[in-house]
Amino acid sequence: MKSSKCAIQILFVFLALVGGIAECFADPLLYSSNDPIGHWFVSTNIDSAGDGMLASFKTDNFRQAVAVTGRGDYIANNATGSNGPMGDWTFFVFRQTFNLTGYDPTSANLKFQWAADDSGEGYAARGTWIPKFSLNGGGLVSYPGSPTPTYNYSSVVALASGFVSGLNTIDFYVEGNGVTDGFAFKPIEFTADSSCPSTVPEPATMLLMGTGLAGLAGVTRKKKS
Repeated sequence: MKSSKCAIQILFVFLALVGGIAECFADPLLYSSNDPIGHWFVSTNIDSAGDGMLASFKTDNFRQAVAVTGRGDYIANNATGSNGPMGDWTFFVFRQTFNLTGYDPTSANLKFQWAADDSGEGYAARGTWIPKFSLNGGGLVSYPGSPTPTYNYSSVVALASGFVSGLNTIDFYVEGNGVTDGFAFKPIEFTADSSCPSTVPEPATMLLMGTGLAGLAGVTRKKKS
């Protein structure tokens, strides 16, 4: 009976240590457009004369983004992706906020692919705005290889700078022609070094360790007596 109790206490200590390590070294999270609810938000503005103008993108009316019916990973402000007839240029800012608390932001490395409708090719009502993104309000980065069709996933984009401690924001600026527009995003890899002190257990971990060690000490004393 005593040996069983001792084994359980040792197990508690082991689980506490493993749990602390796992929490300390888990990778940060960024969600795909397959999982928009609670993660992706969109600000939408219709400007029939605004084709290609950065000023047409607004960030004062964000709402929950939703999946576009029948369009795979695409999301928009509504289930159709449409906001009027062809030529009602629609300016979307797709936003996700993610947390790097507990990580070294200078070590963050994000790789992803993305897609946008429309493509900014400047003909066939595809608009002149090349889809772009920005991290934490930094410079705008164009879709890889543009001007080019942007409807399918891009080549892999790699980001290794511009991250900050705590909350970070990534925005995608997509202009649509008014009909079945939207955006898709696929994270490939997201890593960052943990900034938590792995050699110092958390209070809860220390409590479990203390409980286990105290039990072990009691069992040892009883055996000696």
